[in-house]
Amino acid sequence: MVYIMKRFLSDLFWSLFGCHHSNVSRPFTLRSRTYRVCCDCGAEFDYSLETMSLTRSPARPLFMGGAWAQLSGR
Repeated sequence: MVYIMKRFLSDLFWSLFGCHHSNVSRPFTLRSRTYRVCCDCGAEFDYSLETMSLTRSPARPLFMGGAWAQLSGR
């Protein structure tokens, strides 16, 4: 139950204040992986050259990862 509440609050916080990835780079192909990078937060998105579109959303850690963990003492 606690995990569900943390996840809900994390999703709500992220949708209100997180990066919306509006400034994305051109596609890069390195080591047979094609991706685009958000120039604001550094998130990487897998990119398909066949469909010319993103193939998945980036993995987002619970409570915005390292910055939140440093502030909360985790």
